[in-house]
Amino acid sequence: MKKLNRKLIRGTNWALAGLLSLLGFTGCGKDNNGDGEISVEYGVPSANFKVLGRVTNEQGQPLGGMRVVASEVTTIWGKGPEQCYSGLLRDTVYTASDGSFVREYSLFPADSVYIHMKIEDTTEPSVYDSDSIAVGFAKGDLKGADGSWFLGAAEKVIDVKLKLKKKS
Repeated sequence: MKKLNRKLIRGTNWALAGLLSLLGFTGCGKDNNGDGEISVEYGVPSANFKVLGRVTNEQGQPLGGMRVVASEVTTIWGKGPEQCYSGLLRDTVYTASDGSFVREYSLFPADSVYIHMKIEDTTEPSVYDSDSIAVGFAKGDLKGADGSWFLGAAEKVIDVKLKLKKKS
């Protein structure tokens, strides 16, 4: 009788897990395993964040072929350090010949979102110093929500001027 009860409980657990998976109930939320990824499933609020940029030298001439590395995203909910989450983006784009780049991210909306970017010269040897910037978005920047899970989109335009490396 005891074996039959165990099999019945085990079978019921498998059936419930399968049903919940089909309905889209899975673990969502903050990163628990330390790999920098947040699980975002169907039915989870999302927002689009777009960064448009232009990289020039100090004279305003466009710099093509520069590497723009988005290395980290910081999202903040509420107030206090316990409300902050940072995760790796691991994303790279290169500037076009006119120095422009565009990158769009679909993220879980928060009170504040900061995308940390580093701009690097790819020439060997490099002529320009690297530069870093954090592009910030606030909840109020989101526009065009559709009244469902999509909470809107925000766009920021940045201009980065790279300085020549000092000769040693």
